[in-house]
Amino acid sequence: MHTPPSPPGAERTDESAVQIGALVPLSRPGWIQAGQHLLAGLELAVREVNDAGGIVGRPLELVVRDTAADPERAAAAVDELARLGVAALAGEYHSVVARAAAARADALGLPFLCSSAVLDALTEQPTEWVARLPLRSPTVGGSTRTSSSARATPGSP
Repeated sequence: MHTPPSPPGAERTDESAVQIGALVPLSRPGWIQAGQHLLAGLELAVREVNDAGGIVGRPLELVVRDTAADPERAAAAVDELARLGVAALAGEYHSVVARAAAARADALGLPFLCSSAVLDALTEQPTEWVARLPLRSPTVGGSTRTSSSARATPGSP
């Protein structure tokens, strides 16, 4: 579901797709496998939304950009996606890269949902434009870890 970007300046009609920018590491030095899994999850979500009728009848579409785990490349991708008119951004795996993308998205007033990064600095200073999904990991030693600072000790409740 890698969608090529719309031509700059292309006008949209009410029937056009709602585009979401997907920021994922798909090349080195990024963790390629993590990027592929992240993208697969985003594509699954898009498919489910579209199978349910889309967003107010409009299909959802991903516009994918490879961050390669590079903060400057991620910030440039945010700028490009904003110029293309995406409605929001989602993704990124690497915390430092997500922080750069979040700062740029916040400056542009473009919603960004960070799906994987664990760096608390991403959301320490609240903003109406940046959110992060809470970290959830499988049960470890009987406890569920819900943030990078909450470490479970094997055998503890």
